[in-house]
Amino acid sequence: MITTEFVVLTSTNPSEICINGMSFSRRSSRWANAALVITVSSKDFKALNCDGPLAGVEFQREFERKAAMMGGGNFVVPVQTVTDFMENKLSVTSPPPSSYRLGVKTANLHELFPLHITEALQRSISMFDEELPGFISKDALLHGVDTRTSSPIQIPRSGDTYESTSLRGLYPIGEGAGYAGGIVSAAVDGMYAGFAVAKSFGLYSDDIESILGKAQIVGSTKY
Repeated sequence: MITTEFVVLTSTNPSEICINGMSFSRRSSRWANAALVITVSSKDFKALNCDGPLAGVEFQREFERKAAMMGGGNFVVPVQTVTDFMENKLSVTSPPPSSYRLGVKTANLHELFPLHITEALQRSISMFDEELPGFISKDALLHGVDTRTSSPIQIPRSGDTYESTSLRGLYPIGEGAGYAGGIVSAAVDGMYAGFAVAKSFGLYSDDIESILGKAQIVGSTKY
């Protein structure tokens, strides 16, 4: 779960909705929002007939287009109270206030994703409510959809040199290349790559792992 203040638009195509969260430096507003992240795999891609090296991208767009339709266009975001989402119903048609500034519209977000993803989200919300009583509230809004928490592809690289396996001199690192799932993990991946580049130029001779430990590959489905 990633906590910020404001829900903001990240898509530029009116037929697709993708949102994210941001905060001002003072973090002094009345708002708080948290992104809930569910793991998906190539099996999920295939279930929606998304194939090929860009199957993950098409998988994202499938839900971004669906969210845009639920919102009714013009970058209006579909929302649902947490209580309704947990009960698979839409009883609240006039939603509570939202930090999203381009408008919201109530919708059946429990019908946005395949059933197993919806159920995983519902289980996670229940677990959060056990740790943070009040997390499930009629005043809390779910917004759809944030599909770009990590890269849907991964550019192959050597596990030893961090260099691309297909293009010499290219070092795929961080979230965009499919090797991180957030700001900190992207920074750490950059450190590993930096040591690898230094080693290739003879500027460092020891093993990278002796300083940073063994690198972990995160967040992507390989093709």
